[in-house]
Amino acid sequence: MADERIANGFCAARFEPVREAFEANFREFNELGAAVCVYWQGERVVDLWGGHVDLAKSRAWERDTIVSMASVFKGMLAFALHMVADRGLIDYDQPVARYWPEFAQAGKENITVRQAISHHAALHFTDFAEPGDTQRWDKMVAAIARQAPEWLPGTRGAYHTVSIYYIIGELIARVTGMPPWTFFRREVSEALDVDYHIWRTDAEIARTSEDFDMEYFTEGAKASPEVMARFYKAWGDPEIYLSGEERAQLPYQRGAGNARGVARLFAFAAMDGVLDGKRILSPRTIDLMTEEQWDAPCAVWGSRMRMALGLSLNDPDFFYLGPNPDAFGAAGAGGSFGMADRESRLSIGYSLNRWWPALSYGERARGLIDAVYASLPTA
Repeated sequence: MADERIANGFCAARFEPVREAFEANFREFNELGAAVCVYWQGERVVDLWGGHVDLAKSRAWERDTIVSMASVFKGMLAFALHMVADRGLIDYDQPVARYWPEFAQAGKENITVRQAISHHAALHFTDFAEPGDTQRWDKMVAAIARQAPEWLPGTRGAYHTVSIYYIIGELIARVTGMPPWTFFRREVSEALDVDYHIWRTDAEIARTSEDFDMEYFTEGAKASPEVMARFYKAWGDPEIYLSGEERAQLPYQRGAGNARGVARLFAFAAMDGVLDGKRILSPRTIDLMTEEQWDAPCAVWGSRMRMALGLSLNDPDFFYLGPNPDAFGAAGAGGSFGMADRESRLSIGYSLNRWWPALSYGERARGLIDAVYASLPTA
């Protein structure tokens, strides 16, 4: 019998399999602290959390605990860009240089917004960045502006591990007049009641769990030194590997939130842009932002990826999102994710602090997704 003390929060009766899968992750898959949230047909039907925020298991994961969800940040920031595009401030098929003139250097004058935000611009390396520049927004933006594409943009996809944060963020800044973290706080975190934050306040840092067991990078290097060499070059900054407080504001750490916040934002997409009486996207923009841009082995990781405009599409091997091939979302290293399925009017968020030891996000996430879909009514 499941230990009822594992899961706090609530779970609608129909979705009881999700509670069971969530608790099984602790018993069978070494979960430490985590949360899962599900919206269905515009209603929050699962909101569970449990476990601990420290390895000694002396401090509980609370309802408002947040955690770095790694590259989920990419999808959340892309979502903000799509909100800007929906307001008519950005056209996906215009050159990036129309909004960011300095970007036109080094043969990039014709790269479109569509190519840049879909990891199709061959700008995954930042050769002109210096150690520590990942913590200096203007320095990274300037380095990307100077960077020449590795190959003809639009011909080969490569996951832009770090540079994509600055590309998407600078586009937001150029057309709104606000730093991307300010825009996100005003228009997403506060306006939409989304507990996900960029450049956290002291109060938000105080309720952030650390990440644990991040050694899967080392294991990956043992298995494929070539892949990891490309990965480290894409990071481009040895200071990215600092620990503790020094690491707190690095790019992949600037975004921090929880399952509830991520599921809520993706619920807007699942509901054609409207949730709780607020419209933030038109159905046409959701159509555009989820169009497949490439489906091929990533030139950095070597794994097959299906990429839309700043969001990933369902892929059974690398980014599994259930039975609907049109489901989309964002995954973070270690297992966190957010997703939406417009056909089922469904969104899911999952946040954790003990990383799954593989490049793909693992059995814990798959088990939760399968449990959610098993809870839906059959046709």
